[in-house]
Amino acid sequence: MFHSIGKKIVLLDEVDSTNNFAAKLLLEGKLVPGTVIMADHQTEGRGQRTAVWVSDAGENMLFSVIFEHDNMAVANQFQLSQMIALSIVHFLRKIGIPAKIKWPNDVLVNKKKIAGVLIENQLAGGLVRSSVVGIGINANQLQFEITTATSIRKELDEFKPIQELLYQFIGSFNELTEKIHSQEELQSNYLQELFGYKEILQYEDDQGEFAGEIIDVAADGRLIVLKNGVAVKYDLKEISLLLV
Repeated sequence: MFHSIGKKIVLLDEVDSTNNFAAKLLLEGKLVPGTVIMADHQTEGRGQRTAVWVSDAGENMLFSVIFEHDNMAVANQFQLSQMIALSIVHFLRKIGIPAKIKWPNDVLVNKKKIAGVLIENQLAGGLVRSSVVGIGINANQLQFEITTATSIRKELDEFKPIQELLYQFIGSFNELTEKIHSQEELQSNYLQELFGYKEILQYEDDQGEFAGEIIDVAADGRLIVLKNGVAVKYDLKEISLLLV
């Protein structure tokens, strides 16, 4: 479904955003598909929907990956989000950290956020021509402004070189590209790793708090939650999982 990544790796000391840097070079035709760009520090790191990604310099994995797609319909663009989130979970598991996906593509360890993803697609007609995927994984940072964050070092009580971790992530992604060959396989793997799947948990939508159960994720990425016996589809920011 996806091509391998990491044949070319660009290492930067500091940049406003690796996604911005990648998008500029992609526009200029200076990047090959699968290129990985990593920075020690981002001065303007971004998360989903205008959120800011705060990270201490030199302590975390801050990188972007360039994808060019053969024939991806806009309706199927969520597949890339699923693949990236799965790759992060598999990478963390291989180094000894059990993780789960928090819909749509955050990654949790013991209900604390360890990774986030920002995907920016370039569209042409009804197709996704290319994507810049920004990934932030907390690696060696120990102190956070919020209590709901964790890192590889906090979980393992061990310092790990950032570049070594990057190579391990690339390996995990490439392994999955060899194992997953269809949308059905991708969906099945994603649901298996999704936090709260087929569990009754507390959520909040525009009508207030309720006990709900994730029963599926639609092809367009919307979360399907069983609420009061009715299957309801939610887009990003329309529902919140209340972690306790």
